[in-house]
Amino acid sequence: MVNRKQGMEAWPKGPPLFPVRDSPLKNRVAGARGLTLQSLIDHARSALAAPGAQAALKIAQVAIFLAVVILLIVQLSEVGWGDVFAALPESPWFYLIFTVRYFLQPLSEIPAYELVWKIPLARRWTAFIRKRVYNFAVMGYSGEAFFTLWARRNLKLSDRDIVVGVKDNNLVSALVSNAATTIVVVALFFLGDLERELKAIPGGAALFGLAFVSAASLMIAVVMFRRHLIQLPRGITRKIIAINAVRIVIIMVLHATLYAAALPGPPLTAWLMFVALQLVLSRIPFVPNQDIVFLTAALALAPEIGAPEAAIAGMLVAEAGLSQIFNLTLFALTAHHAVPRGGRPPGR
Repeated sequence: MVNRKQGMEAWPKGPPLFPVRDSPLKNRVAGARGLTLQSLIDHARSALAAPGAQAALKIAQVAIFLAVVILLIVQLSEVGWGDVFAALPESPWFYLIFTVRYFLQPLSEIPAYELVWKIPLARRWTAFIRKRVYNFAVMGYSGEAFFTLWARRNLKLSDRDIVVGVKDNNLVSALVSNAATTIVVVALFFLGDLERELKAIPGGAALFGLAFVSAASLMIAVVMFRRHLIQLPRGITRKIIAINAVRIVIIMVLHATLYAAALPGPPLTAWLMFVALQLVLSRIPFVPNQDIVFLTAALALAPEIGAPEAAIAGMLVAEAGLSQIFNLTLFALTAHHAVPRGGRPPGR
């Protein structure tokens, strides 16, 4: 009688039933360990380079932009083009406040990134301006993609430090912005202005509801899972939260003051609806040309302010026109940032 051990030794040896050494899963895991920022970028480029993906993305962007422009033209035509241009703001404070508000957002990011990367960045302020242009004039979060590639080409930092710095800064900024959006929407609700705003804007209930739910959800998620999502030390995270909180409060006050300078009639609280609308739109990712989208939605709110509709339209057209002029001019002046300067070999 053959014992169990002898029977196992006598069993003919062949290839394993479940080979592991060269399995595709193991190869993928091994390959994932060697992924670098450049390889991830290459994978993303190859995916987006597919004719179907590129065509679908371009069609979606063009369709959204054309729909917004057509709606804008219709709204301005109903007001009257002559009345709109005749009602452009005459106060110099309007244009001064607009300029300060435009540059405050990108320049306030400099101290935040200096805290994270521990290098001076004030002399590279034009890169932050170009990042802002990408986000507002092209598409949301396209500025972060540009800024990541720019940092990799121009800063002596590892891929990991760059990606973590951009990711954590954006998470903290989104946390503060979402908190501000939630607070403003709740304030409008208790002030009784939210219902008017929802009725005035086509699809306003869905827009504000989506923004409120997504803002509150993301805010709760970041707070609950901050140890897994944010890799910055607590001290630096708190400082960046403070920087973003001060920035967003100043921008909100400047935004309301901007409209009050152009139309001093309505109370300052009336312009809070426009500020809330801007915050809500800024929380929706991948919106093409946020300035034009905001102008289109804000025109629907004009009758709720209690000022002449043509005057409000003229003010909003002036704001949107200045935004496009600033975006185009600064995009051209910062074009040197788009030229590679013989950056580091990938993966360092």
